[in-house]
Amino acid sequence: MDIYCFVRIFIISIFESLIVLLTFFKVIQKSSYLKENKLKFSIFIFIYFIFKVWINVSLSVGYISIVSGIFLIILLSVFEETKFKIATIVVLLAGVYFGVIVLAYIGIFSFFNHLSTTKSIELLNSSYKFAITIRCIEFFIILILYKLKKTILKFQEFKYNDSIIAYWILGVFLMILFSLSLTNVVNGKVNILLYQVLIFILFIFFIIVGIIDYNKRSHLAKIRSKFELKEEYTDNLEGIIDIIRKEKNDFYNHISTIYTMCILNRPDTLERVKDYLKKTTNNLEASYKFFNTGNDYIDGLIAVKSNFAFQNNIYLDVDFEAALDSIMAEDNDLVGIISNVLDNAFEAFNYEESIDKKIVSIYGYIENNIYYLSIANNGPMVPKEIQNKIFKKGFSTKSKDKNDHGFGLYIVNQLIRENGGEIVLSSSPEETEFLIQFQINIEYCQEVR
Repeated sequence: MDIYCFVRIFIISIFESLIVLLTFFKVIQKSSYLKENKLKFSIFIFIYFIFKVWINVSLSVGYISIVSGIFLIILLSVFEETKFKIATIVVLLAGVYFGVIVLAYIGIFSFFNHLSTTKSIELLNSSYKFAITIRCIEFFIILILYKLKKTILKFQEFKYNDSIIAYWILGVFLMILFSLSLTNVVNGKVNILLYQVLIFILFIFFIIVGIIDYNKRSHLAKIRSKFELKEEYTDNLEGIIDIIRKEKNDFYNHISTIYTMCILNRPDTLERVKDYLKKTTNNLEASYKFFNTGNDYIDGLIAVKSNFAFQNNIYLDVDFEAALDSIMAEDNDLVGIISNVLDNAFEAFNYEESIDKKIVSIYGYIENNIYYLSIANNGPMVPKEIQNKIFKKGFSTKSKDKNDHGFGLYIVNQLIRENGGEIVLSSSPEETEFLIQFQINIEYCQEVR
């Protein structure tokens, strides 16, 4: 490949990639996005240029246009995380546009030079200037259309989370092309040094894209977790509001009852009113509780669970000697852990109705720089033969249908391990306890010292 050919490919690849990008952002109605991401799309253009040089060096001329189009579809999908359907439509639009401009240019050239179409094509194909000139014309026309506010064809911006699919399709596509190019390499039709340099650059690009994609998906996963945590917190607040709404209605009923008793004014009315108020106050204190665990999300969760316990005649004992903000665990994971284990403790009473006083306790304390979270109940004992199986995926004592049950405690165990903790089950006829251990965060240790 001589220097003229190299420069021609460089200029053509810049114009082709810019035309595709301008077309894409025009149809998704984000005209300003190109200016805001200049570095990103400079890399897009550079990678397309390297690819274009590589296929010109290693593939037959007849395959270059088709292969370039497929690569642009995949590259657009990877860089913009858009669906293949949208990327394909954009590249096809650009291809049709290229064809129309080329035919128009050949027609004008033939008319002014009094040549046949076939002769004009032969002359133009033999000139390096033709390809560059035609791409310049195409670029400036699409640039004018890009600046116009009127849109002929438009789509919504499609972002999807499966960009990893586009990434692996890119890898498979490059491997197929590498295999096809080996014939020309073996036959000595390719400059080996140039070929190796281009392959190395594409390989580095593939690795970098993979790392960027992984980091992006990790960031999105964290955002999703935070969103789910806020959603859980909102649900808990809605539960508390429902409790308050119910209590408001109950207040009205209690006041109406006392008012009626006063109107009747029977001899023992005063004593009866005192007894009624005493019982009502005790019930309100039992059902309407708020807690300070050191974590706002857990406060809301336990407030809702406390109301559930009261409605089901279960005494919920809550005591946090050490605040939950001292442990090394993600808030959304902590909500999932405590919620699942508490639900499991409540459900234990479904298998033993003869218990006089149902008790569920949740304690938090620190010993030897380890945070212990104990959730226990006085329900039936967990049989020894299944204690080692209870955290396994799909295991359940609730139903034979494993599609519906058996994932709660497995997920709890996974979440605890992901946060560097451990969970231990101990069960006897008197009590079943889930004891969870967490590491204490460094800031808390420094404050204690």
